[in-house]
Amino acid sequence: MVHRMRTKLFLSPIEVAAELSISPSTVLRLIHEERLPAIKVSDRIYRIPVAAFEKYKAGALEAAFVARVSESTKPRPRIGAGEVIPEAVDASADVRTA
Repeated sequence: MVHRMRTKLFLSPIEVAAELSISPSTVLRLIHEERLPAIKVSDRIYRIPVAAFEKYKAGALEAAFVARVSESTKPRPRIGAGEVIPEAVDASADVRTA
């Protein structure tokens, strides 16, 4: 019985870090500095195309890019966003004399 291993098209930053013997945070820094091409899947998830990684290792990259998979990524809600801030009340104006 022959098993065929599927060829991966994308690598995670952890896989790239293991291949280059560096930390995953260094891989993320390379991505943010646009020195290593990556696809931004969400706010915290990146995938590196294998073909681009092979070019990076060979030193043959011309220009890196960061691409978004979808523009429909929902922004995170901000606490208090859109709330009306009440006006300050002058305490001396409400004092009643008896």
